[in-house]
Amino acid sequence: MEVKISVLTLDQMSQFWQLFIEVLTEDFPGYSKTVVNFLITKMYSLYAFEYWLKTNQKTIVIAQIENNIVGFAVIDNPYGGVSMCRWLGVDGNFRNKGIATKIITFWKTMAEKQGCHKLEVAAQENAKDFYSKIGLKDEGKRLSSYFGIDQYIFGMVIGQPSDQAMTQA
Repeated sequence: MEVKISVLTLDQMSQFWQLFIEVLTEDFPGYSKTVVNFLITKMYSLYAFEYWLKTNQKTIVIAQIENNIVGFAVIDNPYGGVSMCRWLGVDGNFRNKGIATKIITFWKTMAEKQGCHKLEVAAQENAKDFYSKIGLKDEGKRLSSYFGIDQYIFGMVIGQPSDQAMTQA
């Protein structure tokens, strides 16, 4: 089973979008159905993702097996030298096969090339063990954070802060 990691293109958006909905609906237990519906229809709608890709505001890293998208990470553009992963998901049929780890490794390399000095993720409780296992450090807990859930902040320092990288627009 060969896993290909790459950056999503607009022509792959429909396939990504279906997996995003599936993962958000099934794998983020902290969010109520009302919140998930809001996220899918308003904040992270298909239109929003298409806009972000067209305007280079976010990067979506995907994992494919035989041209089928089986995993993804939604990455914000670097800000202040930090690369933030907003969403990470893998199709339930392909979990525990190292796919998410490969996505994170690709993201880390991408962030290093962008001059970032740190990776960050805000995770739900069910993902804490995964992030610790792959080397991200538990940096604390935000109580009743966005949409009323506790968030666990994980980070990894990947370089030295650079004024040039931290101030690029």
